[in-house]
Amino acid sequence: MKKYRRFIDAGLLLLGAAVLILLLMAPPATTPKLPANDIHQQFVETAVAHGKKTAEKGCGDCHNPDAIPLPDNHPAGYRCLFCHRLPTR
Repeated sequence: MKKYRRFIDAGLLLLGAAVLILLLMAPPATTPKLPANDIHQQFVETAVAHGKKTAEKGCGDCHNPDAIPLPDNHPAGYRCLFCHRLPTR
């Protein structure tokens, strides 16, 4: 029974090492951060205080076809803070 236990321990250690190596090899994030300016600061504060979905409700006020249209290659939908990361503090 003790020998069987050592195989389990060794297997778990190898599995943990494999997961760690895969995570370390992951590519860096490529999506742009939310701009760290006065206009977007209110959305950062709202996201921290009330969550990202609440903060995203205001994005459409500026980012729409009439004001600031999204680029042609932009994915559909308005889950802005799902992709665009909050600026680091």
